[in-house]
Amino acid sequence: MDEARIKKEIAKIASSPKNVRFESLVTLLDNHVRHLFLQYNHPSGKGSHHAFTVGGRTFTIVKPKQGCVKKVYIDYFLEAMEEVGLYDPEEEA
Repeated sequence: MDEARIKKEIAKIASSPKNVRFESLVTLLDNHVRHLFLQYNHPSGKGSHHAFTVGGRTFTIVKPKQGCVKKVYIDYFLEAMEEVGLYDPEEEA
């Protein structure tokens, strides 16, 4: 997935932050965003709290027992993506 498609996926998440599945978010980060940054880390833990470091910015996402990720964690993700230049809240999805 190229950078333009990654940005489009992130904008899609931003347009519907209450409907994001944990697995989809982790797949986007681990399989696509990771390749854009030398500073990327997602330790393979078995707990419910997952810490990600992208371009020097660290944020946490808590895996829900069922359903979608809470909006507060999506906000943390979007703030981090904005900081590394993959999301611009001024652009429309």
